[in-house]
Amino acid sequence: MPRPRVVAARTTAALLLAVLAAPTAWTAVTGDGVLTVTGGSMRPTYDVGDVLLVRAPDGDELTRPGTVVVVALGSSRYVHRVVEPTAEGAWLRGDANADRDPRPVTAEAVVGTPRLHLPGVLATAWHATRSVAGRVLLAGAVLALLAVPGRRAEDGHEEEREVAAR
Repeated sequence: MPRPRVVAARTTAALLLAVLAAPTAWTAVTGDGVLTVTGGSMRPTYDVGDVLLVRAPDGDELTRPGTVVVVALGSSRYVHRVVEPTAEGAWLRGDANADRDPRPVTAEAVVGTPRLHLPGVLATAWHATRSVAGRVLLAGAVLALLAVPGRRAEDGHEEEREVAAR
């Protein structure tokens, strides 16, 4: 029977491997994009550093007030909420902003909607698995945990010694 510390080490190694593979697997399977929140306009819904996994638009996001959308204007991307649909698109506003955005957006500007929100430590873990240093550190931890020795050779004979001593 394996020792509890070996079981714990191997279980932890398996969990770390899952953490290491999860971001790549998620985006490969779902096709989701990734957006890191860089401004405070959507507080308290999203904080700076939070990660949003963004699904592709379905085409009617701007028709539903309250829908959170990710928009691309030029080279910048941002996330705001639909406050007022228009014939051509919608007016948006950040949750922390008193006023709506200076101009409405059209459906062509919508990149998608957040499918999943990773705040705080989850966002930090996501970023760690995407960096070279983070991947090397996680892979090293997995290898170290897998190197925890299992049963020692002498342990298998312990019962035989007890029987012989009786």
